[in-house]
Amino acid sequence: MSFNWINAEEFSFNSFLLMDRWIVRMICNKYVGWDEFCDNLGIALAHNPSVAWYFAHKSPESKPAIEQMIAKAPKNLPPYEIRKAEVFVIHAMETSVVYVYPDMMNQNCDYIYAWDKQLLFELADFTDKVVLDLGSGTGRLAFAAAEKAKRVYASDPTNMLREYMRDKIKRENIDNVVVVDGMIEQIPYEDNSFDIVMSGHVVGDNYDLEIAELSRVVKNGGYIIDCIGEDNRKREADEELIKRGFESFYHVSKSGGDIYRYRKLVSK
Repeated sequence: MSFNWINAEEFSFNSFLLMDRWIVRMICNKYVGWDEFCDNLGIALAHNPSVAWYFAHKSPESKPAIEQMIAKAPKNLPPYEIRKAEVFVIHAMETSVVYVYPDMMNQNCDYIYAWDKQLLFELADFTDKVVLDLGSGTGRLAFAAAEKAKRVYASDPTNMLREYMRDKIKRENIDNVVVVDGMIEQIPYEDNSFDIVMSGHVVGDNYDLEIAELSRVVKNGGYIIDCIGEDNRKREADEELIKRGFESFYHVSKSGGDIYRYRKLVSK
């Protein structure tokens, strides 16, 4: 799915030098079987040796796939063919490219700029709570919660986004937000650590594993919240969340999208 968050032609292929290991691994391994993507990635890497070197060293487990794609790439292509391949890959990976340009992410991603923090506050009372936000991104949920919470731990696996949040904390003298690395599949906190655990656009790859981890770190009587941003997409309620005990809250966004937020009261 294309979100058109960026104009791929405006970006250097060197943008991939700013990406984390988990993104490099995804780019090199997730799309096996999508021949057009793999062919274009092979061309782009073959003609951008610094990016190929970075990929192979940042994600050693991806080195065989990288070497295979480069070996298949045609040689002596004219510059416009190389750039065509670069643009194809950049466009295909736009949701990862924006991660390394946080200001642009805030400006171009409707789920961030069109969002109203009251949509989060309707789901729980954050007053004096200790909160974990998973997949914080640029801090949409975390900084909203911090207006009321005792402390918010903003967790994201992307270094550029973590540094963006740390810069914001320093610039705005925010004293109750802590930025940490982490993935939803293995949350680096003890059991029963948080009053509220929240995320948006994160849960869904492995519901059982992810919800088990969210439940593990939230206290008895606490909440798990899934609060996506605003967009214009048509969607149905997530039955996988509902059948696992989540309440759903529906509204239509200003741009006409179907927005569902979810909440679960945890009893242990």
